[in-house]
Formats: sequence, structure tokens, C-alpha cells
Amino acid sequence: MRYFIALLISFGCLHCYSQKVAVRLNALPAIDGSFGAGISYAVGNRSTVELAGSLRPWKRSEMYVNRYWLIQPEYKYWTCQKFNGFFWGAYLNGGQFNIGGKELPFGIFSRLKEHRYEGWLVGGGISCGYHWMLNDHWNIETALGAGYDFICYKQYNCVRKCAGLRNKGHHHYTGPNKASISLVYLF
Repeated sequence: MRYFIALLISFGCLHCYSQKVAVRLNALPAIDGSFGAGISYAVGNRSTVELAGSLRPWKRSEMYVNRYWLIQPEYKYWTCQKFNGFFWGAYLNGGQFNIGGKELPFGIFSRLKEHRYEGWLVGGGISCGYHWMLNDHWNIETALGAGYDFICYKQYNCVRKCAGLRNKGHHHYTGPNKASISLVYLF
């Protein structure tokens, strides 16, 4: 019984601090079979901090491999008020990957079709986006970002697990490195 009362008090406290916390599900990673989510917290009338990430831990096949995790902390400055309208952001990102045998849109990283890459990345950038209020709790947010990523990798001859190491090195990537279309719930 006391756990139930504590739960009710907790929800009552959440209501007292309405529009301070947002939980989001990003629909774009789902296109690739990944799970993307995040949580935001208001630190002022026009400022929020967010911790978002994406995860694809699924098993591999011998035709292709696509496993990764990515984490992105971000600071957002809202031009009107928090969780409403246009915003600018600055973010960091980091992750690990094991990917190959896939063809990405627009010919990005074209060698992924023939080879497997395993490694990590770290970087950051700036973003902008827009947040549409649907009602008191449910909202939709879109964002795009561009920046720099330092990528350290090992390249294998083919997609198979037993493939021999072909090359290893690092790559400096500059360009788009963040995109989201999120369903947002505000507490």
C-alpha cells in the first residue's frame, strides 16, 4: 500500500513540474530496424538538455551485418519557449559499429556493399529543428544536424565473420551526422 501511495505522490510531483521533462522515440532509426529514443530536461525557459541514442543489436547474417550503438548528448536553445517552435542545438556523439554488405542511400560510403567495417566514432556538430505541439502532452519534433566525426575502423575483405583483415585506419568525416523525426511525450 505504501508503494502505491509513493507512486501517486511521484506522479503528483511530476504534474507540479509540468513541461520540464520529455521522452522521445525517433522514427528514423526504425527504418533500419534500430531503436532510437531520448530524454530531455528543461534547464530554463528557453534551454533544454537531451540525452538520445540509437541501438541495433540484432544478429548478423552472412549476407550483411548491421550492428551499432550511438549516443548523443545535446543542448538546445529554443527561440520562443522550451518544447515549442524552432530551436538551435549543439551536440556530441559517440558510438561503435560493425557494418557491411549494405547499400546506403545517395551513394554514401559506397564501399559498405563489398566490405565489412568495425570500429568506433566520436564527434559533434550543430543542429536545428522544429517542435509541433499537438496537445498538452503529445508532440512531434524534427531535427537535422551537421558536424565532424573522427572514425577509427578496421576494414575486412568481405562481410563474413571469418574474413581477413584488409586495412585499418581512421577517417575524418564532415557533413550531415544527425537526423530525427520524433514522437514526444511531455511530463
